[in-house]
Amino acid sequence: MQVWNPAASFTRPNDTTAYATGDLVANSVTAANVTPMSISMGNKFPTGMTRITRARLSKSGTTAANANFRIHLYETSPTPANGDNGTWSTDQAVHWLGNIDVGSMLAFSDGCTGTGSAAAGSELFVRLSSGSTIFALLEARTAYTPAASEVFTVILEDLDSY
Repeated sequence: MQVWNPAASFTRPNDTTAYATGDLVANSVTAANVTPMSISMGNKFPTGMTRITRARLSKSGTTAANANFRIHLYETSPTPANGDNGTWSTDQAVHWLGNIDVGSMLAFSDGCTGTGSAAAGSELFVRLSSGSTIFALLEARTAYTPAASEVFTVILEDLDSY
C-alpha cells in the first residue's frame, strides 16, 4: 500500500489583525491577488474517482487559542470576492468539492497542527485525470488572532481511488 499525502502552503499578510467567524484566511488583503492553494495530486492514483476523507492543517504560529478553520476544496481554481480578513465568498459553486473542518489545533514549540475529517456520509469525491490539481481556501471559524506572516499548510490524507 502506497501512502502519499499531497500538500500546499501559503503565507498570510504581515499583520496580526484578528479574524471574525467566516473570514477568508489568505495570502493577500486584495481579492485580485489572492492565490488559492494548488494541491497537485500528481500521478499517484489511477485515473478515476478519488475519495478524500481527512485533512491535516499546520501553521507556523504557536498559539492554538481559537485556531478553528474550514478547508474549502475545489476542482477548479475559485476567485474570492474578498481578500484576507474579508468574508469568505467565492465563485465555482459547481466545482466546489466540499469542506473539511479542523475544529482545534495542538500547540508545539515550532507551530500548531490539527486534523479534520469529512462529516460521516459526506466524504469528498473527485474525478482525477493525470496531473490533476485540487484547489483550497481557508476560512476562520472563530475569532482568531494570527501571527504576522503566518504560514499555513494543508495536507490531504486518507485518499482512496476507485
